[in-house]
Amino acid sequence: MSGAQPKGLPVINMSFNELPFGPSPAVSAAIDAVTTKANFYGNPSCQALREEIGQCNGLDPEAIVCGNGSEELLDVIARNFVRYDDEIVISEFGYIQFAIIANRLAARLVKVPEIEFTTDVEGLLSAITAKTKLVFLANPNNPTATMMPEKDVVQLAEKMPKDVVLVIDLAYGEFTGFDYCARVHDLVRRFENVVVARTFSKAYGLAGLRVGWCHAPDWMIPRLYAARGMGSVNAVAQAAALVSLREPDLVNARIAQIIAERDRVASELSELGLSCLPSQTNFMLTMLADGDPEQAEALVAHLFDDAGIVVNRTREKGLERYIRFSLSLPEHNTALVQSVKRFLR
Repeated sequence: MSGAQPKGLPVINMSFNELPFGPSPAVSAAIDAVTTKANFYGNPSCQALREEIGQCNGLDPEAIVCGNGSEELLDVIARNFVRYDDEIVISEFGYIQFAIIANRLAARLVKVPEIEFTTDVEGLLSAITAKTKLVFLANPNNPTATMMPEKDVVQLAEKMPKDVVLVIDLAYGEFTGFDYCARVHDLVRRFENVVVARTFSKAYGLAGLRVGWCHAPDWMIPRLYAARGMGSVNAVAQAAALVSLREPDLVNARIAQIIAERDRVASELSELGLSCLPSQTNFMLTMLADGDPEQAEALVAHLFDDAGIVVNRTREKGLERYIRFSLSLPEHNTALVQSVKRFLR
């Protein structure tokens, strides 16, 4: 949304799936300490951070690679296995970065129809051909916020051809549960062609620092480092991420608040006649009762003009009727619901 807010209200950005909470005092202190040493590089292999990630997740640090957000690692993985005219398989409404990566590599992007806006495991498996090199799966997914059942994720890993790499993006996994994430990591131990990607941008609230990581089979690790930027995770990001891992109670409390707000807002919007896709993330897709894309466009403009709220206008084919917004602080979420009420009047 461009231009000044008509009423002079503060702008509340709820469009990027960010967490509304700022860094904790401990994370802020870690950031401040590192900025006084900005003349020095961070550790190129993120040694301390990888050790902390390994300890917190029960993983071997040597099987972990850190990157400039999980997006860098998704790109690094693809560059290792995909060449011109190879195929990358994703679900119909898969994460937009998957399509961007395919475009960069001049690969063919194969989109598999979803069932009720949820990834279809049988569809993914049937779409794999001799030209398929990679399957990207975000679960929970962005932008739909829906989640393929865990048993289907396991089925996908079990039935995948062993020469095709399965990348499971758990950017929003923490909002489903750390136990779920741990079980997905077990698939990396079981199968030599499965990689799991994670990020500190969502549940840990460090989107602006750009730090992510992946857990991969041993044989892939040297190849990932060879394609990854040297020292791509800056020292500030490393320090902040490491300290955030040492505050699990705070992280879990914030996740619980987002989930509670998600349930409340979904209920209140439903009472107003809007339809909300079942979300397993920190954001929601919602649609006006008439499903009119032009009215969705009007609602986006109204939220900004009326309440200073910026939401995301989904224009992907098949999602034109929806708007997407992040769950924010309770007062921000309430302001959104009240503004929707005024729009409907």
